[in-house]
Amino acid sequence: MPQLSESFTWLYICVVAFTIGGLIVASERWHGVFTGDSDLSKPQASHTRSTPRVGGLAVVAGSLAGLLVLGPSNMTLTWLWPVLFIAAMPVFVAGLLEDITKDVGAGKRLLAAFASAAIAWWLLGGVSRVGISWVDAVLAFWPISLLFTMVAVGGCTHALNIVDGMNGLAGMIATLMAISLALVAIQVQDIPIFLISTSLASATLGFLVWNFPFGRVFLGDGGAYFLGFMLAELAVQLVVRNPSVSPFYALAVLFYPVFETLFSIWRRRFKRGTPVDQPDALHLHQLVFRRLVRVTFSRDRRHAVPALCNAMTSPYLWVLALIGLVPATIWWDNAWMLCASILVFSFVYLWLYSRLVSWRRPSWLLLPSMGRDRDQRRK
Repeated sequence: MPQLSESFTWLYICVVAFTIGGLIVASERWHGVFTGDSDLSKPQASHTRSTPRVGGLAVVAGSLAGLLVLGPSNMTLTWLWPVLFIAAMPVFVAGLLEDITKDVGAGKRLLAAFASAAIAWWLLGGVSRVGISWVDAVLAFWPISLLFTMVAVGGCTHALNIVDGMNGLAGMIATLMAISLALVAIQVQDIPIFLISTSLASATLGFLVWNFPFGRVFLGDGGAYFLGFMLAELAVQLVVRNPSVSPFYALAVLFYPVFETLFSIWRRRFKRGTPVDQPDALHLHQLVFRRLVRVTFSRDRRHAVPALCNAMTSPYLWVLALIGLVPATIWWDNAWMLCASILVFSFVYLWLYSRLVSWRRPSWLLLPSMGRDRDQRRK
């Protein structure tokens, strides 16, 4: 179990991330012209002022500071976390450059994610079993394992960025996933995975103080890619290092952003006939924002706070994510229960999406002040 000194380290990590986030906010006047997300007209935008989008620096700095303290006390951790950080650098740098220059295309960032996954495969190993005998036999060939790992880890890395659309959404989802990984890791006594996961969670919580609810700084592509890669790679390594952990756990713990991405690809390509990389405003979190939250606290009301309206969307999605995460964390060694949790999550997601997109929103999901006049405020 965690020692008292480790508890202080997690607090230290939070403080470091909080401090770096505060410095980003305080110095916005000097770097905001480069780091600010000032394009308020893009389809996925839900903020009302230019906001720094380099909050990922706080997450990286916080987790790095903590692991520098924790590493010397654990020989495996001493080499594992530097390898993960080195592997994460291509996709983190690509995302950070996009945050600053706004000129690194999605294709280039996806290639950077594949490169990071390939580096991790080379240094740590990759996906070698999925719990299906004939697939495991195919994955025994290293080129197949490499390709599968690149697609799986790179895709999950990119997926977390897809759900980074509301204050506190991607950050808290990443925190919940990291906590799940930590809880499973401590049960199988994989202390390095436990410490890295808790460090990520602590650093993200420190960043979230500035991001939720008022959105003073955004996670940005760099932060989302860094967290997405680290979480995906930790899930892979937890399965690789611990045969008792079902491979389906790695999918279940990351399933919300993965499903969001796959559903978005299907929706754009086959339902709407648009390019899959063309941004739109039809993600589930955007529908929740417009049809369950914003209609209650309209922007033209005197007491309305747009950033707060934005943030009130995120708890809906936190609860949705927990529908899959809680059973996955409990039944991490039971493939059937993990598959059941994935199916339940998929059903709830699709049910909610279909209701919201057709304006048949469930009345029990409306905020309290919507009770009397919800039908008159449809937009």
